[in-house]
Amino acid sequence: SLDQILLVVPCYKEGARLPKFLKELCEAFDHSDCPVSIMTVDDGSGPEEAKKMESLVSGLQNSYDFLLDPLLVQKNQGKGGAIYSGWDTADVNDFRWVAFVDADGAISSQETLRFLSLATQDNAEKKKCLWSIRVKGQGKDIQRTPIRNILGNVFRVIVKCLFNIPVKDTQCGLKCIPLKAYHEIRTRLTERRFVFDVELASLLIRKKYQLKQVAIDWQESPGSTVKISSAFRMAASLLVIRLRLFLGNNN
Repeated sequence: SLDQILLVVPCYKEGARLPKFLKELCEAFDHSDCPVSIMTVDDGSGPEEAKKMESLVSGLQNSYDFLLDPLLVQKNQGKGGAIYSGWDTADVNDFRWVAFVDADGAISSQETLRFLSLATQDNAEKKKCLWSIRVKGQGKDIQRTPIRNILGNVFRVIVKCLFNIPVKDTQCGLKCIPLKAYHEIRTRLTERRFVFDVELASLLIRKKYQLKQVAIDWQESPGSTVKISSAFRMAASLLVIRLRLFLGNNN
């Protein structure tokens, strides 16, 4: 059907966590009527990781025909860059939506399926972009370490002050947007690393797309890397994006 979704799983050195998550993802979608194609993208993790990914995927492809060949990016470009590389392969004749989910399994395969099933429902105009959010008290199960909580809250405050984005959590690792929307803003997307989500959201809103928040269950995955230095880099990147959007307003 033409409601096809291309779901990209961006990976950087995920050799340990990807096998379990990808298998669960394939199993979940195999028993559903959600029209999805799944593509893993290796973000320049090196030849050894690339080999691992290739053999993992080709093994699963025997059972799951909606699992596409992996995309192996030579040079590490950041999570946003990996996602956009995957989305760039989506042909408008084949796909109506592009999505991504983090490879670490913090968002389960079942939650991913539930989330993506919403994309194709009651969205005839294709003006809605789905944004997953981690929000305590929405009947959803959120488990994260105190340091991540604090950094997350500080980040949210900065985003709120700098950008007019009507979403409680810009950074959660599961999103789905119309392919048409992606093509409309593709050339304006410059941020490839940590805060690409904020730039993506800002540009979509400018094009009059609506961001629909979907609360999900989320469990922090062991091995996630959040350093204080990253937090400062993220804040700096936000200021750069804000400035670019401000200057780009005149275009």
